[in-house]
Amino acid sequence: MNSLSIRDIAKMAGVSVTTVSRVLNGYPDVSTSTKERVQQVMKDCDYQPNNAARNLKRTHSNAVGLLMEGSATPFITDLSDILEEEINMHGYTLIPHRVMNGVDGVDTAVQLVMEKRLQGLIICGGYFIHSLEQLQRLPVPTVFCTTTLTGIDYAAYSSVHVDDRRAAAEAVNYLCSIGHRDIAILGGIEHDQGGVSSQRLHGYCDALNKNGIGFDPNFVRYCGLFTMQRGFETTRELLSSRRRPTAIFCVADELAVGACKAIFHAGLRIPQDISVMGYDGTEITRFYEPSICTVRQPKEKIAKKTVEVLISLIEKKGPNQHVIFPTEIVTGGSCASPKND
Repeated sequence: MNSLSIRDIAKMAGVSVTTVSRVLNGYPDVSTSTKERVQQVMKDCDYQPNNAARNLKRTHSNAVGLLMEGSATPFITDLSDILEEEINMHGYTLIPHRVMNGVDGVDTAVQLVMEKRLQGLIICGGYFIHSLEQLQRLPVPTVFCTTTLTGIDYAAYSSVHVDDRRAAAEAVNYLCSIGHRDIAILGGIEHDQGGVSSQRLHGYCDALNKNGIGFDPNFVRYCGLFTMQRGFETTRELLSSRRRPTAIFCVADELAVGACKAIFHAGLRIPQDISVMGYDGTEITRFYEPSICTVRQPKEKIAKKTVEVLISLIEKKGPNQHVIFPTEIVTGGSCASPKND
């Protein structure tokens, strides 16, 4: 059993590698039931964790921090697993840490760097609210993953992401191309000025303008968190309004799943009555019935490039880089041309 890895434990416990790592490092934001399940698997397998990795607070190590901001979506969870695998292949250890809502991400990052003696940071998540002055406090090489740097000196930091605005515009253009004009959007944070919520909303507006469709504020709904529950609740409110859309563009796949549930609860059909488009390309869109059209982000490429750029910075082999990957629309059973009544 000594050959077991943290990935083996994660698979047997039915959780992510990041979750097992958080259990090993004693983080409090893991549910009791999940923690007990992971610990039971380790006990049954006589798994002995690497004490050097667990005692990073006291021992210098080649550790990299992963700071996850925003909602804990399946996309971010999958991405963090790939990041950890890639980091390990380069001889470094990944220390994941989630930033809860209302907590200053930079303060948390600085504290994490000092406590764990980190060699670098990956900041990953759905929004960006930090000023240049704040970011200058970060004492180690940092790469922003899936986060667009807005108004920041590109020579000072690195980023790896997709063009969220363009990708959202392409998704809504697709809906327009099959005949939809009454298109609603389920967004994230209402007053987000620098994250994916605002970028994808801008893309939605770009597509409406391109197709000569007037902007209707009643078709814009904010969910706050990217969860199925919020997608369900917000879509239910949307469907109770006077004017019903023929299509809904959701800025995350979890919102799309919740939207589908609300549509079915209202006695409507997908896609005959309402089409639904998601965003991220997570596995749930393939196995939902009907399969959900979505914007796929290349998470493997994003993760590998993020690690490549960070290692280059840590080992002083290259300058800061900014890499933007293309997305693709994956069609499914949730989208069709609207009925002509």
